[in-house]
Amino acid sequence: MLYDGGDWRVTLQGGKAEVRHLVDGKWVVAPAGVQIQILGPKPNEVAPNPPQVAVSIKSNAPLKELFLWVDGNRLIEKGGGTATNFTMYGAPNALDEGSHTAVAYARTATGGSAVAWEFRTGKPPPA
Repeated sequence: MLYDGGDWRVTLQGGKAEVRHLVDGKWVVAPAGVQIQILGPKPNEVAPNPPQVAVSIKSNAPLKELFLWVDGNRLIEKGGGTATNFTMYGAPNALDEGSHTAVAYARTATGGSAVAWEFRTGKPPPA
């Protein structure tokens, strides 16, 4: 589990991120209602190290929560836009060379989406 926010959860299994919502005492897959577009690094791309992870988020209702993770670690997110059209980005510290998994999550009051993707990094720059 990446996130447990009371009535909302984000899980990652087998490279697929899923948003669940607690409804009448049962966890159900949340209705989408949010579109997340990966801006970078693109899936399977070799990214600079450290990478800047960025997504564009659009919804018909105001956004309530927005998070980014790399390899299960939450990033310190920054961004801007409106309550329904937002760009979010963050950067981890330098990563080990190889494959990494990024996850973006966003939700409104009634629905949410999460997307997971892999990218690669080369050797980190010398310190």
